[in-house]
Amino acid sequence: MRIIKFDTVNPEKYLNSLIERNEEKVEKMNRQEMLDWIIATRSNFSDFYTFNLRQMGWDAEEFIVTDRYLEKVEQELYGSSKAVKNIKDMLADTVRPVKDRRKLNIIKDYLNRYKPDVIFVREQIGIPSEFWGSFSRKSLIVSRIAAPVPRFWSPADFDLIFTSTEIYRKFFELNNVRSVINANGFEERVLGELRQGDKLYNTTFVGGLGDKFWLNRTRCVRYLAQNTDIKWWGYNEEVFEKNDPLRKVHQGLSAGLEMLQIYRDSKIVFNDYGEIADGMGVNQRIFEVLGVGSFLLTRKADNLEETFPKGLFEVFTDEKDCLDKINYFLRNDKEREEIAAAGQQHVLKNYSYKNLASEIDRVLRENFKIKFGRDLK
Repeated sequence: MRIIKFDTVNPEKYLNSLIERNEEKVEKMNRQEMLDWIIATRSNFSDFYTFNLRQMGWDAEEFIVTDRYLEKVEQELYGSSKAVKNIKDMLADTVRPVKDRRKLNIIKDYLNRYKPDVIFVREQIGIPSEFWGSFSRKSLIVSRIAAPVPRFWSPADFDLIFTSTEIYRKFFELNNVRSVINANGFEERVLGELRQGDKLYNTTFVGGLGDKFWLNRTRCVRYLAQNTDIKWWGYNEEVFEKNDPLRKVHQGLSAGLEMLQIYRDSKIVFNDYGEIADGMGVNQRIFEVLGVGSFLLTRKADNLEETFPKGLFEVFTDEKDCLDKINYFLRNDKEREEIAAAGQQHVLKNYSYKNLASEIDRVLRENFKIKFGRDLK
């Protein structure tokens, strides 16, 4: 049973900055060493799926679609013939130009070597979904998406789609593509990688603002920036005027383990959902904040009451209510930390990636048999 998961680091600008700061070390790495180094940043879903699938007997590998990692793959695949291969690609483009031909050829050749039973493509990795069609005769083509649908991405190019968003699941099913709700989770291994200590921040938010997909979120964080000492790490700060309150509370980019450390060091972590969620609380931040044991303040959503017992986090209804809740829980440390501890215990028990991987294993086996008429071995 072989599965390869294609992913990226979001924002990629964050990974590029890490590479720049560690250029000498990165330059000396081979492909596997660089892959391990990127995984250790714990960005996005890290190896949380593949690590736990390996514990269940899968041969599971990550593939990070970023330029520097592709260079390492290219070197491993072609060695001293890399220059000749690049010249051939350039000549082919003069006859019939193909966007990102070199990148696609590297991925194609790696897949032909790896021979996966399942190709798992997570969200926006910058590859047209029709590319995977050439592997469909031998592999189950799977995606997981809970973000805005990328450009050049079609559900029809996949055999199965995991999503945490019910509105997406219904849409994919209407398009005759099998779709399964796949909850977000938390990887307990990360707790041993975080520094323990006193809380450093009162209220924090890590994520994107200023986009049409985050109108309510942007409005609320701007209100908080005007009325409390919230700190914001994230991208898109350049879209705001210099005198915008959001620019004044912006702390830079953060992702992965650094982001989780910010959550761990925060008394209160603010959360809100993108418009794409259709009012449902489904984002990964919920599970990350609860998992590290910090207090979550998130916008009210009907599905949260249906999914979680009471007393694991606090909800707000609008900007004023959010500010009132922040002020209250900053004054009441004991109550806040008791709620945070209960939230962590619940997530570790019910939403571990070990449990999620067990369900993914079942669904992949089932759909592989539907497509190919035989069991995964």
